Amino acid sequence: MSESFQPALADYLRDESRRVGRADRIAFPRTETDVLAALAEARARKLPVTTQGARTGVTGGAVPEGGMILNLAHMDKILAAENGELRVQPGATLAAIRAAVPPGFYFAPDPTETSASIGGMISCNSSGALSFLHGPTRNHILGLRVALANGDVVDLRRGRDQTAGLRFQLGSVSGELPPLRRPAVKNAAGYFVDPDMDLVDLFVGAEGTLGVVTEATLRLLPAPGAVWGLMAFLPSTAAVVGFVDALRANQRSEVGGQSSEVGTPPTTNHQPSTAPRLAALEYFDSNCLVFLREHADELASKGISVPNLPDGSACVYAEWHAPDAAAAEAALMAAAERLPEFGADSDACILADNPHDLEKLKLFRHSAPEMVNSAIDERRKIHPGLVKLGTDMSVPDARLADVLAMYETDLAASGLERLIFGHIGANHLHVNILPRHPADYDAGRALYARWAAQVIAWGGSISAEHGIGKLKRDLFRQMAGDAALAQMRDLKKCFDPDNLLNPGTLL
Repeated sequence: MSESFQPALADYLRDESRRVGRADRIAFPRTETDVLAALAEARARKLPVTTQGARTGVTGGAVPEGGMILNLAHMDKILAAENGELRVQPGATLAAIRAAVPPGFYFAPDPTETSASIGGMISCNSSGALSFLHGPTRNHILGLRVALANGDVVDLRRGRDQTAGLRFQLGSVSGELPPLRRPAVKNAAGYFVDPDMDLVDLFVGAEGTLGVVTEATLRLLPAPGAVWGLMAFLPSTAAVVGFVDALRANQRSEVGGQSSEVGTPPTTNHQPSTAPRLAALEYFDSNCLVFLREHADELASKGISVPNLPDGSACVYAEWHAPDAAAAEAALMAAAERLPEFGADSDACILADNPHDLEKLKLFRHSAPEMVNSAIDERRKIHPGLVKLGTDMSVPDARLADVLAMYETDLAASGLERLIFGHIGANHLHVNILPRHPADYDAGRALYARWAAQVIAWGGSISAEHGIGKLKRDLFRQMAGDAALAQMRDLKKCFDPDNLLNPGTLL
């Protein structure tokens, strides 16, 4: 059951979006039975329910707007590990899951924040660098137990529980899914609907609006024999795009492309690859490298070393997973040998060919968003309402150069402090604008709106991995259109007729 909300619990009114909400009651269930009791109380009292996990999201989805908070952080047990699967409660963190994975396997989703809970990762279908090869969280969920608003619990298994065309039956809930369209890019915006789909996928990325996940069965992959990484420095944006396109073309020709949000998620475990595969393809613009150099001492105090970074360069990080060290080395050297075609010095690259060096590069790569947040926290001491602006948009392959040119031209003209980094292999870049005062924030918001309109016109997505939450509803409306949103509301009403589950999130 829930308890009255007290001021000492104020941290549960916010997430990493820095948005602050309000609540009347809060519950900390430890079991599925506890979740059902809290939902029964919410139905009886007509209380809206905001589901939370680790509250690491950046779109305000875990921020309540009254009613009851259902915080699942104490449902954090690792329940079983066998046959390449891991069964967990929704509050289990990514760090705990990685620690529980049996030898010889790994869990591929890799968002930056390892304190994220798996329930939150499922909620927004999060991804990370390795989604270039393995796709987002959706592709690694084999089963879910979900508590519905009416008190039913449904036990879903990929490959077993599916729609008939668009018709579905889940417990006492039945209906027909709307024929929703998705952009053909990396996308984490809105409900996932396909004919004859696995019903697991209806709840992945639904941001807690259709039910409460009480247990998840995760798909583990055979660990590669060798993992090698290469950090290359290129003289211009055009050179970056050329190098990225060359690496992607080579991947497609050799191993047939990579998993992505586009298309049907896989239903069985991957077998170990017999060829090296490009697993991650990341980008840091020159401003980002300057910013990290300037904060080298602060990063060193956290145990993160900043490598020797050439002035005036942008950076591409590529990572290969291979059956053995010889295959990984061959793939990496083949990529490095192409760098002179794009005006880059292959001798200036940073190579990681062992777990220790890979971990150092990973910590460095992940330090960019963390240091941005720290910088904004300092500025907030002067301007309390100040927050960063970060984009989460993706575009088709053919628009990568165009979207980078748009960002760089507009930002240069604006004079705003900014960094661009992210998952360039999926044409998914995060523009981080660091406002110095409220006027900067307003100017950044205007740019964000303009960019979103253009990305939508190009067939892209306004949210590739963070979801919609409460902060991007207007942009989602532009992207999806009023007719599709009405269909999504009708679908939610099938599962949640009183609109108790995460109202104001997504829709």
